[in-house]
Amino acid sequence: MSEASSSGTPQRVIAALAGTGFLILAVSQYSAVRNQADQELAHAADPAIPDYDCLETGEHARASVRNPTAFRDFTDQLQIDFEHSPGPLGTWFMPESTGCGVAILDYDRDGLSDLYFVNCAASPHPEISDPQRRTNRLFRRTSSGTFDDVTDSSGLADTGYGSGVAVGDVNNDGWPDVFVTNYGQDSLYQNLQNGTFAQLHSAFDRPESDWGSAACFVDFDRDGWLDLFVVNYTADAEYGHVVSCGFDHGLVSYCGPHKFQHTVDRLYRNETGDQPANSDGSRDVRFRDVTEEAGLDAAVTAGFGAVCHDLTGDGWPDLFVANDGAPNRLWVNQQNGTFEEEALQRGVSCNGAGIPEAGMGAVLGDVNHDQIPDLLLTHLTRETATLYTSTQEGFFHDTTPGTVLEEVSRRHTGWGVALADLNHDGMLDIPIVNGLVIPCHSGFPFHGEDEFHRREAQIRDHVRYWLDYADQNALLFGTADGLFTEQESAGGDFTSAVASGRGLAIGDLDSDGDLDLIVTNCGSSARCYENRMQKSGNWLQFQLRSRHGNRDAIGASISLQLSDGSRRTSFCLPQTGYLCSNDSHVHFGLPADVAVESVEVRWADGAPETAAEIFAAVDLNQIVVLQQATGTPAENQP
Repeated sequence: MSEASSSGTPQRVIAALAGTGFLILAVSQYSAVRNQADQELAHAADPAIPDYDCLETGEHARASVRNPTAFRDFTDQLQIDFEHSPGPLGTWFMPESTGCGVAILDYDRDGLSDLYFVNCAASPHPEISDPQRRTNRLFRRTSSGTFDDVTDSSGLADTGYGSGVAVGDVNNDGWPDVFVTNYGQDSLYQNLQNGTFAQLHSAFDRPESDWGSAACFVDFDRDGWLDLFVVNYTADAEYGHVVSCGFDHGLVSYCGPHKFQHTVDRLYRNETGDQPANSDGSRDVRFRDVTEEAGLDAAVTAGFGAVCHDLTGDGWPDLFVANDGAPNRLWVNQQNGTFEEEALQRGVSCNGAGIPEAGMGAVLGDVNHDQIPDLLLTHLTRETATLYTSTQEGFFHDTTPGTVLEEVSRRHTGWGVALADLNHDGMLDIPIVNGLVIPCHSGFPFHGEDEFHRREAQIRDHVRYWLDYADQNALLFGTADGLFTEQESAGGDFTSAVASGRGLAIGDLDSDGDLDLIVTNCGSSARCYENRMQKSGNWLQFQLRSRHGNRDAIGASISLQLSDGSRRTSFCLPQTGYLCSNDSHVHFGLPADVAVESVEVRWADGAPETAAEIFAAVDLNQIVVLQQATGTPAENQP
């Protein structure tokens, strides 16, 4: 949600970077990619290339495809009726337009995936009454395959203005807890192990007034207790984000981040293990704000997406933030409780042309099967979804130009995204959830130079209102050469749906071994899509269990040694994408003609040099539980 690429020139990037001490490197980068930048800017300025398609008239709008071997909308069959309900509309309160997330979790530990949807509170509007009840909602999966709404009895009916959600075991009792980011005070809920949750009002040592977006649990000090990283979007002390941005012809829309103040992201250390034991042996949950002592206050952001994982190959988790209209941040773990920002040196600050993009969703995966993680980010129309490939641990380069990914994503505004093998051929695929941030028929530039306007309008037709922000989702499939291809019919209901999409969560909702998709939409109902694709290979899912803390082993990586001599690597990172928390199972699709000879797990706690463990061969097409310290230490292998 930033300015269009045509206003984000490399010269401006250099000026912005001068104060960081990396001016010489930025100038060198600019010289090396000047031709590519010129081409991108010319593309953005070409009047023959439309800003975006209006779905009613656009030639690129996809008709509904009823393909029995595609993704099928089975929301009603599952009996899920959640609706994101911002309003009353008419003040252009900016959080209305950014949407909310959803979490896949097994909160009652019955082996079935449950769903927790984040909702918004009422938008500020002094003259319009709005009695609608808006809360977050929890749906429990039943043995019959449908879902029951158990919100009222669960204690999870948060009434804050919600954004994102993260799931993790914060007190090491073996039960998943829930953290919700809000516009204002965030919320942490402790699982009481009886189907209910308690909000922990005193768990944090500081009150909040920030606009939280992404959140991820990460054991940044490898002590076995999950810490918490919270990305904050923007601040607006003057208007409280209740303001529109207008243009010469009198129409208005939501403002972009360049009109507001950037903020500091927060890091909280889990100090629950330092608390005295209660009479029942439990400990009170405590998180301490270590943002300043960790060095994260050295830079401000307008962040939406985050990836918390070891991106430099030293075994210590780093913190990546996808920023909206500003250079991304990569905070590299110094292994002593502090971080250094190194996005520019490592190639993920801007795209290959040296231009910062409107970062929304961020996801990690091993696209080229070299056991080194790659990064994929979603952006605005006229920008692209950008793939940062790493061929050397800790260093990335933009491999998007000239690919189908560039061609398909440039006409859309992307939010939720995943890297996952959806058709079990051994290649990672890319589902992207799209939705506009300006009205389709307005002719607005993408939050370019404009003026603030205080407006109060009564908007009665909510459906028509959000249809003007509607787009269609995209689905790309990985190929053997490390590129991607589009197969429109394979997307089915997922790619033919018309909505202003935001969040995407992935998980096996129907327990058949493949990954289904859950999408949240601005101002309309969430949709669940059943994966009915024809599979060309096999699958495996791993459920990791740490020995002491961090029950689901968040941050661990798994590598499979295959019978054809190749390897496949994946990661236990449920909190990636946009505002969502995915199923914590680690899923693999595998080619039909291979077997798994051994499994290597690199655990996320303890000393990195002794964290790797080897497990024996496993059969395909099953869920495998791996318990830490039951395999063979990797250093004992010949």
